[in-house]
Amino acid sequence: MRINKILVPVDFSNCSINALKMAVGIAKTCRASIEVVNAFHMPAYPHADVVAADTIIQPILAEYEEQIQDQFDELQEKVPGLKSVDFTTRKFVSATKDAIYTCVEKDDIGLIVMGTKGSHDSIEKLIGSMSSDVIRFAKVPVLMIPENVESFDVKLIGFAADLNKIEEMNKLEVLAFFAKMTGAQIKIFNISSDTDEQNIIDKARERMALVESLKGIDHSYAWINSSKPLQGILDFVESHKLDMLAMFPRHHGFWDGLLHSSVTKKVAMKIKVPLLTIHE
Repeated sequence: MRINKILVPVDFSNCSINALKMAVGIAKTCRASIEVVNAFHMPAYPHADVVAADTIIQPILAEYEEQIQDQFDELQEKVPGLKSVDFTTRKFVSATKDAIYTCVEKDDIGLIVMGTKGSHDSIEKLIGSMSSDVIRFAKVPVLMIPENVESFDVKLIGFAADLNKIEEMNKLEVLAFFAKMTGAQIKIFNISSDTDEQNIIDKARERMALVESLKGIDHSYAWINSSKPLQGILDFVESHKLDMLAMFPRHHGFWDGLLHSSVTKKVAMKIKVPLLTIHE
């Protein structure tokens, strides 16, 4: 697997700038280029006549173009590493998720890197509704970087998945890509209330043995007895001191449950490591 271009949405907040810094480090390692995207959502004026609406909108658009270009020009000061990679900038007058979709469809994007904030009381707010939308439609892996992460120093990657339900095992190439790039070990773990631990692990080993991309990569298996997948995953991240968590969000029912579950601020704040979601 090779990633040629990394998409980074920015709103010039500290959170998005931090994600851009992480993306630069990844791009340098895998020799990829970066596409930095900003989107401005123009409010609608349904009751204004056409002439009046145009009079209002055009100055707003002109000001947006000027301000965003100035902020793009300042990026190399805020993120000095940008000078060491090929990068382009794009401006959109649209919702951010629509801008991301357009770039992914047209620009040979291989990875999306996004910043996330961790000062909310539910997983959906933690990730952000826009981020969760991107996870759902993106046809490429999405790497979410919490604002507290200061460097992409990954030594142990946790992969939470029900391997029996993954239809295309070759999608795990991206997991192998990150492991090889960082020299990390992969810890594959299954959250289940099934009491037959050995059977679960044996089945996981059988399926993973078919994944050519993981051969030669240090990986191990673990089983977590829990009827609460969310809590089980958060506890595993914490107890094993994972540097990154990887998940398949689709087709398992888990992701929808995760995003719509009401959880306490204490649990949500435990997610302080990058989260890689792999499109299936």
